[in-house]
Amino acid sequence: MKELETFEPACQYLIGIMSEFKDVLESKVEALQQIEWIYHKGTVKVCQPDDKGRKKRCKVGMDYWSKIILSADDANTIWNEFRTFFAKSYLVKMDRIELNEEIGQYEFIAKGLMGDEVECRIYTPNEWNIPQIRISGFVSSKYRSMDQD
Repeated sequence: MKELETFEPACQYLIGIMSEFKDVLESKVEALQQIEWIYHKGTVKVCQPDDKGRKKRCKVGMDYWSKIILSADDANTIWNEFRTFFAKSYLVKMDRIELNEEIGQYEFIAKGLMGDEVECRIYTPNEWNIPQIRISGFVSSKYRSMDQD
């Protein structure tokens, strides 16, 4: 995992793992088998220079998104797949935010030790929600490969 300490490999890895997870969900959740996903490649943010003039970068806003009606059972299936899938990655710290599940908002988060994370948010239909699923990623601040000592 040493290679994931630099910006470019970490971005490629996170985009790849998000795409793989989306494919797993399409094969496991019937409602997701024939949907169209919208992909956003995200934005690179540049941090202030360090004392050597090198700048770390982070990447935000990478996501796969689709308007789709999912049930609470679908959300639970997705949570089980989420845990199984990300347990095999370097994003091994997983949380399920249960506070808003009673209003149909499900949130699952997988984090790595270096600050990278993938989130899966599901909104089921009701008066507060537009039904949808979003798989998003964040690459924490890292130096580019060329800036490493």
